[in-house]
Amino acid sequence: MAVEHGETIVAGPTNDGDFTITWVLALLRRHTRLATAVFGAVLASAATFAIALPDIYRSRATVLVEHPGTAVGVGKSLIAVELETRLQMISQEVLSETRLMALMDRFDLYPELRMRGEGAGAVERLRRDIQVKVTMAELGARRPVAFSIVFRWRHPETVARVANALASFYVEENAKILERQASSARLPNLTQELAQMQEAYTSQYPDVVRLKAEIAALKRLPRASSAVGEEFRVLDLAIPARSPVAPERVRFILLGIGLGLGLGAAAAAVVLADKFDGSFHTLEELRTRRLDRPPFWLTAAPIALGLGLVVFVSYHLARGNDQLAFLFSQSMP
Repeated sequence: MAVEHGETIVAGPTNDGDFTITWVLALLRRHTRLATAVFGAVLASAATFAIALPDIYRSRATVLVEHPGTAVGVGKSLIAVELETRLQMISQEVLSETRLMALMDRFDLYPELRMRGEGAGAVERLRRDIQVKVTMAELGARRPVAFSIVFRWRHPETVARVANALASFYVEENAKILERQASSARLPNLTQELAQMQEAYTSQYPDVVRLKAEIAALKRLPRASSAVGEEFRVLDLAIPARSPVAPERVRFILLGIGLGLGLGAAAAAVVLADKFDGSFHTLEELRTRRLDRPPFWLTAAPIALGLGLVVFVSYHLARGNDQLAFLFSQSMP
């Protein structure tokens, strides 16, 4: 501390190379404006992210698996492994690119990606936002076997409609499998009937021609699954969610506070500023610096401009970013 003409002048903090808490706090007091600006920028960025991120909703449709002609869950339902095998086979069709593109066109999903010509990326995003999971399947238990179809996106009504459409797709595809199974079971009988007809009639006989055509058509059908003939039925339709499942905005704001304070963004900024600052070494330099200090508005203008730029960039990074909305959230149930 030095005294000149009755004025008390406090010299800047000195450091011999040791980064102590006392030294950092002294720097923060010396560069209060800079520390406040850096902390404000980090917090503003986090708050903007939290506000601009889209709300994500989730809906679930439940499909029951039942054996025709039997009570539900009484010893004849598919066990979990068989059901998962069936679901994997059906999913290859339901989640194919052609089917998903049609689904996106029908419900106007991921418009930003498709407008940018990222159709393949939109299909992959849709696949990630769909989950099919066996929800009730216990071997030997007298409980119904079922699976759920979960979809997540921005608009609650659309989310529910897409989940219900997907459930209908699984029911329809399973019905086609059962139809192919029934057709395959007919093939031996038709072959035997054709052999008997050919013993008595020529190849031009109408019934012989008809049987040959039916057999050829059955042979062209895809091979059916070896699983038993369980039927799928929509048990619970998806309904629009009342509240979003993501993002957890409070965590984004806490992250901003943590980055600004806990991780020392403000402290790091003032340390660097002091490192490259032409700090005074004499009282005359200090007096000259005070006389040359620019007006407050010249100091505040760059800070305000920087904060505005941070908010602008953060907003455009977060707006419509579904994946970032799940940064601190559980992506699927």
